[in-house]
Amino acid sequence: MKGQPDRKLNLLEVLRRAEAYFKEHGVNAPRLSAESLLAKVLEIDRLGLYLNYDRPLVEKELAAYRELVRRRGAHEPLQYILGSWGFRGLEIAVGPDVLVPRPETEQLVELLIGLIGRTPGEKSPGARAPLRVLDLCTGSGAVGLSLAAELEGLWCLLTDKSHEALRWAVKNYRHHRKALKSPVSIYLGDLCEPLAARPFFDVVAANPPYLAPEVLSRLPREVRDYEPVEALDGGPPAGTGVIARIVETVHPVMLQGALLALEIGEDQQEPVEELFQRNMDFFHDHRFHRDLAGKLRFVAALRN
Repeated sequence: MKGQPDRKLNLLEVLRRAEAYFKEHGVNAPRLSAESLLAKVLEIDRLGLYLNYDRPLVEKELAAYRELVRRRGAHEPLQYILGSWGFRGLEIAVGPDVLVPRPETEQLVELLIGLIGRTPGEKSPGARAPLRVLDLCTGSGAVGLSLAAELEGLWCLLTDKSHEALRWAVKNYRHHRKALKSPVSIYLGDLCEPLAARPFFDVVAANPPYLAPEVLSRLPREVRDYEPVEALDGGPPAGTGVIARIVETVHPVMLQGALLALEIGEDQQEPVEELFQRNMDFFHDHRFHRDLAGKLRFVAALRN
């Protein structure tokens, strides 16, 4: 951002220079990054930037913006710098201890909402209230909180083995508590290990770690260098280790006819198919579902 003294630069000129800087440094979504960071500094929305495009920035604003531009130029995720990101109408607070919310995971919530109304069996939705939902590997709490915000008649238990991740889930719960339509509880624990081994839940959802260990070093810098590896690394074989643990251990806490829905890697249909075939004593009617890009991204099954 060189040239005439920065204090004489107006808002539009600063935006253009920041965008060019991001392009030079290979930053993803350079225009969005430049606009979002300046909007944060000025405490206005992105539309407001263009309603005030000729406004000169004072040195205090420029100094604050330079620091955010520096961080983004180092490929720190935009969502971490902003401190939150939109997820199905909720503003989800995020930081280095949790994954950045992905659009695919928004589609997991959409899938769950559609499937919950069609879960068969004595304990299907509508058979009694509240419907008990277990959100494993909750991280920031985005999945469970979205379900509680959009549906009535649920009780959602959000769990994660990471103390640090659950701090973000608790923060998001407290922020959105008054807007939730259903109650939420949050529990520290590794998958189902802390839960009593008795049928209790009608729905189990998870966006677990599912990347193969060998691909982690090839991820984009803003993922590889900043997001928590334990939330990415699914373990062997081929990133399905955590998925396998869920399928093999979750059935004792699920009621007959209960729904299990998981986000998986786009290339994991074959090993996940084999996993459900090995667990036919516990699950039936497993089906794969595509994301908006047409990739097989989710699997859902019913408890026997």
